[in-house]
Parts: sequence; C-alpha cells; structure tokens
Amino acid sequence: MSDTPILRVRNLTKRFPGTVANNSISLEVHAGEVVSIVGENGAGKSTFCKMLTGVYHPDEGEIELNGEKIVIDSPILSMKKGIVMVYQERNLVSGITVAENVCLGHEITKGGLLDRAAMHRAAEEVRDRLGLTIPVDAIVKDLGAGEQQLVEIMRAFYANPKLLILDEPTASLSESEVEPFLEFVKQIRSRMNMAVIFISHKLDEVFHVSDRIAVFTDGQCVLTEKTENLTVEKCISAMLRNHEISALEVKPHERTGENILEVRECRYEGKNQRIRVGVERGEIVGFYGLVGSGRTESMECVFGIRPCDVLDADLDGAPIPVKHNSMQMLERGLVMTPERRANGIFKTYSLTKNIDTMFMRKKLASRAGFIDFRKCAQFAGQVLDENGVKYKSQEQLITTLSGGNMQKVIIGRSLRVDGVKVLILDEPTVGMDIGAKYEVYQKILDMAEGDLGVIFISSELDELLAICHRIYVYADGDIYAEFDREHFDKEEILSAAMRQGAERQVSAG
Repeated sequence: MSDTPILRVRNLTKRFPGTVANNSISLEVHAGEVVSIVGENGAGKSTFCKMLTGVYHPDEGEIELNGEKIVIDSPILSMKKGIVMVYQERNLVSGITVAENVCLGHEITKGGLLDRAAMHRAAEEVRDRLGLTIPVDAIVKDLGAGEQQLVEIMRAFYANPKLLILDEPTASLSESEVEPFLEFVKQIRSRMNMAVIFISHKLDEVFHVSDRIAVFTDGQCVLTEKTENLTVEKCISAMLRNHEISALEVKPHERTGENILEVRECRYEGKNQRIRVGVERGEIVGFYGLVGSGRTESMECVFGIRPCDVLDADLDGAPIPVKHNSMQMLERGLVMTPERRANGIFKTYSLTKNIDTMFMRKKLASRAGFIDFRKCAQFAGQVLDENGVKYKSQEQLITTLSGGNMQKVIIGRSLRVDGVKVLILDEPTVGMDIGAKYEVYQKILDMAEGDLGVIFISSELDELLAICHRIYVYADGDIYAEFDREHFDKEEILSAAMRQGAERQVSAG
C-alpha cells in the first residue's frame, strides 16, 4: 500500500435544514487499499459519497486527490478527476450488449455513426485489464446478477478511475456470487493499485475485503482502524455510540424429539413437495434456500394464508386441518410475520393503533364491549418500551420509524398474542442496518430462552449460521437437507441449496 493517499478529506461538513448530515469528517484512502465505510441508516455514508461525486457541495472542508486540492461541483467533473461510484441500484440498459453498456455516454463514433467494432475492442481492453471473462457481445439481460455487477465495474473502469466507490455492491447477489465478487475487489485493489471505498451493511463482507474500516455515526466518523485490530463487536459498539455489546451467545439446545410444531407433509399448487419440519420449544430453526425455493410458501400454507392441497401437521400435539385460516392459527399460538414489512403494518395508522388492532376485542375492550382508549395507550406503550423501539410519540405514524424499529413493533406485537407457542419470522432483518440487525438477533435468542419455538426464514446464510440451532435447506419446493449446529458448514449448505452433492436424509425429528 502506498504512503501517498489517493484521497484525503479534511473536516468535510454538509448541512441541510434542521440537520447536520456530515460533521467535520476526515478520512484518507491510499492506493492499493480498500477502506470500508459502515454505519447505521442515516449515519451520513451516502451524503459523504455524494460530496465526493459532485452531487452535493460541502459547506465546509476540503477534498484532495493525489495531493491536489479540488472542488467537485458536478458528477461529470468527478468522473473527469478520476472518482467513480458504482451505485447499489444497477444502472445498465438490459437490451443492449456489454460493450455498448461499457461505452454508454462515451460512445465511439465514425462518420457520425456508432463504431461498434471500436466499442467492442475498447470493452475487451477494459475486460482484459480487469482479468474478467465476460463476453462483451452478450446482451446484458441474459447475464446473471453477479456478471451484471461486474459489467458496472467495467463501465466504471472505462473512465480510468483513481478512486472506485462501491455502494452495497453485493445487495442483489446470491450467496454463491458474493465471495467471488469480494475476491475480485481484492484483486483489482492489489493488481491495479486501486483505491477503493466499500460501503456495506454486511460486516462479514467488510472484514473479508477491507484493509481499514471507518465507522460513521450521526454524521461523524467516530472510528477509523486497521481491520486486523477490530472485531465485529467493536464496530457495532461504535455505531451504537459506544454502547458496549457482547457477542451473540447461542445456548445449546438438547433435542428431546417432542416437537411443538411438526409438519410431516405439505403440498400446494398441485405439486408433490417433500416437506418435513420439526420445531421444539426453545429452539431456533433456520430455513435457507434460493429465491423461489419454497421456504416462505410452505409456512404460509401452515399458517393459513396460502391454500394447500395436502397438509399433515400438528401444533402442540393437535392436528392442523387442511382448511384453516390465520385467525384460527393465531388463536392456537402460531404467529407469522410477513416477508415485506409493509404487509405487516397499517401505513396510515399511529403506533398505538398498529399495536392495538390485533387485541381490541379480547384485551382492550370494557366488559360492555367499548374500547378502553386509556388501556390501549398503556398496552401500546408497554410493547414499545419492552422491545426498545425508538419513537417520539405513540401517535406518530408507524411509517415514520426506521425499518429496524418498525420490525421491533411487528415482532413485539406478535409476542403479545395469548399463548404464543411458535413464531415464524420471514426475512425479519431485510434492509436493516447492522445495529438494528444485532438487536433483532438478540431478541430472537431471548425468545428462544423463553421456551418459544422460532422459525427464522432468511436468504442471508450468515445470520442463520450465527443464531440457529438447526437449518433446513430448501430447493425447488422441497426440503433438501438438514444441518445441526455442530455440523454447520457454509459451503455444504450452499451446495445443498443448489442441489449439489449427495442428498441427506431429512426427518421431522
């Protein structure tokens, strides 16, 4: 790594009406170095990068590139200076070739017409320089998500950048595409002596790819340190304003063979799925699989919000009929939170109404059947406080909360169902920042200690590995494999999700 910084910012500050988005941020990024920026949503990461790329102009501070003070007043000037950003949302034209996308905005012409042969050669030169093998004459829509992300980087390198900024670059990649992409980032850093800023909510990726990590909190850079000197807990602690946290502790679960929820057969949509699931009290069971593998659909059948053709299942020893609905399952103690948070809330309702609506008839009405509004406010306040929800007023709209706090309301409300025995959480942390995810993980662990059976459905394998006692792997609608915690192996689980290797014997315990 060079001692000369490619980028040096000093006391960079950006104000908006009523808030300081970035407050006196100083940071250096050297050639041959990956610096990751992490922080909660709203910590100032995006604003900082928008100042580097000319979208925003700083109110105070200065930016140096290769030791020269520069003023960046537009994205075009940013690119000319050698600062290029690849955004989380891909910005490719799907119906044209890789070469045409790489040269988009900088097309090569001859006699007033596009010189496609020259563009093809230019794209091949960029591709070869990066050590890639993507055919430049391929149509972009025919490429996978991982290859499309690499096309974005080819496009960035067409501008010969000095500094490459990657914003959540793995957000749309499958698990099998993530590690090769991270290795590619490390290779271009070393082989091309490139300075890279890597922005991600996924700390495992950050620790894998980074030389240094910068933590942003409330618009300030509160920690910058070599990756080798940091731990996940230190990073999260800095993000949470130095609130000390402990490592997640998964207490062993000794299986008894007595399932609180057992599914022996579940068929839907006229297909012959092979699904056998067992969940015990105090156990956290993960469901993993690729998109469309059937994780969510099978549990929607069990919960009663998706019709099923055949169902052989018990809840607490009593059969679940084929024809049932979610209200019946709620009364029996089975609760499922939806994959999309928007489907689990009333967007135009206050926090109090969102929490109380499920309980108006049984818990919050007087003997005469009238709603006791004082009791409603007290009940909602208890749920908010018990689950550590950050809010200003119980009467504020639920949509004004962050994603993490919204999820806390949904989970906390679910736990107040009378006699809840099994809680199915479908992608509960999607879109959350790291601190909020940690709090949800801790909440799930606490629920299991309270003798609740938990099903945790997720497309992020690392979070399942972190807190689950067992993992079922879904593929093509079937449960294809089952792993106990002592046999967790990331590579084997990924292989099972893609139906590779020998099939395992799966039972409901």
